[in-house]
Amino acid sequence: MPRILISGYYGFNNAGDDVVLYGIISSLRREQPHISLSVLSNRPELTTSLFGIPAFDRWNLRTIVRELKRCDLLVMGGGTLMQDVTSPRSVLYYLGIVTIAKMLGKPVVFYAQGFGPILKSFSRFMIKQVVNLVDVITVRDYESGEDFKRCGVTRAPLYVTADPAMTIHPSDIPAERGRELLQDLFDDLTRPLIIFSVRDWKQEQAFKSVIADAADSYVQKGWNVLFLPMHYPSDVAPSQEILAQMKEKGAAIIEEHISFHEIMSVLKHSTYVVGLRLHSLILASMLQIPFTGISYDPKIDRFVQRAGMPCAGHITQLDSLRFITLLHERTDNLSREKQIVIENSKLLAREAMKSSELVLQALEQKPIK
Repeated sequence: MPRILISGYYGFNNAGDDVVLYGIISSLRREQPHISLSVLSNRPELTTSLFGIPAFDRWNLRTIVRELKRCDLLVMGGGTLMQDVTSPRSVLYYLGIVTIAKMLGKPVVFYAQGFGPILKSFSRFMIKQVVNLVDVITVRDYESGEDFKRCGVTRAPLYVTADPAMTIHPSDIPAERGRELLQDLFDDLTRPLIIFSVRDWKQEQAFKSVIADAADSYVQKGWNVLFLPMHYPSDVAPSQEILAQMKEKGAAIIEEHISFHEIMSVLKHSTYVVGLRLHSLILASMLQIPFTGISYDPKIDRFVQRAGMPCAGHITQLDSLRFITLLHERTDNLSREKQIVIENSKLLAREAMKSSELVLQALEQKPIK
């Protein structure tokens, strides 16, 4: 049985990265049901309980080498692993794992990667040196592929696919748990539900009052308004701050930590989504729910464009009147927006499946132990 080891930003209570892993697992198993999968994680026990596959300590070098020796192929999981904004060590960590895998003669696939930002010239140099050694690169948007090429990555075959979360089937997401969570927050679940997914970004504060004004306008329209943190606990505080700035009563927030399964279940009940977190938008698209993005990074702009949905602009330039006008125009024409998101989500789902197909093709080039 072929063995695949997955490496990425897993085990950090980030629902976006969790749904990426879930999408990788589900799409590979759809193609080959009995394939053996394992993953490197910050919290192996938690990851195993969430995904039902063996997970190993991503910080233990001996463990990493052991699992790379045992596997037949390394998947560098989706997301944006090649970035040095959070820390220059991030790029070096992932490139280090790739280097060990290639030293051991293992094929390596970059799976539906985003790219950047890359700020350090040394990071660019290392990306050129190491990523040119991998066997296949798939990227989640055209621009990320061009960014790899600008770094000098030209030897590895590169394909534009889509985010792995787009391979999740909406029918596989149970609605019951989401309904239970919402029943604890709202008296009337027959009202339309708008979900805001926010995060802090650098020192920006002005956007919070803009979002508060927009949320107020939907309470006034008779909608249920929910703030849904995607990364726990870091997204809870900005959600609470926006809620505190609202003038209307009745909006709610899910403050406790819930799993990505529960987050998807809650989103399944939404009528419209407004997101700063990329994967709140990707999950909305997968669930065929119309949405508006707020940009803090080019990855937001790139995805909303592919999904055919609007972007309200950059987080530093939001204006209450324009923002509310945009949202109301879209939610006043929900049937039109729904049709657009359905058509584009189907296209993105087909594109996303290509990554798993390419993984299995790369696997076929290596004799299985």
